[in-house]
Amino acid sequence: MTVKVSGLSEISRNLERVVNQKLPNAVSRSLNTIARKAMSSATKEVAKDIGVPQKTIRSRSKITKANKSRQMANIRVIRSNMPAIRLFENRSNRMWVGRGAIIVGKYAIKRGFIQRLKTGRTHIMQRRGRERYSIDVVKIPLARPLTSSYEKQLDNYPEQIKTELTKNLMVALK
Repeated sequence: MTVKVSGLSEISRNLERVVNQKLPNAVSRSLNTIARKAMSSATKEVAKDIGVPQKTIRSRSKITKANKSRQMANIRVIRSNMPAIRLFENRSNRMWVGRGAIIVGKYAIKRGFIQRLKTGRTHIMQRRGRERYSIDVVKIPLARPLTSSYEKQLDNYPEQIKTELTKNLMVALK
């Protein structure tokens, strides 16, 4: 006695399509969503801490998206120090010049002054007590706040990928 199953080839084709097309797309979409959320929330947190607009910090980050063939999303962050003149991009930051100091936002720069350089750029400079190269551009360190913020955002990465992947697979299999 033989039983003939109709539509078996169609079922196998559908399964193959899910495995080869929809699953990789769902994985890459999930990775891109998590990377985008991590970048935006880390940027927001660091910008608030430093006192600059988010776009100033956002311009230092770039996402390389995951795709079907390369399922890995990269976030590249420029962690170098930011010149203090960029604090003026936030309109709420005002400069106060006092006795031997400039105060911009929440930063007090002792022995500071504003100068237009030969390159045409304006910078906040500071006199240091060194013999050689005694005047420097004032910079705000970003390496530690950016690193800690991104690490904090991606702490629970396994749970994030699990929830995001289930969401995307549900949508893909509808």
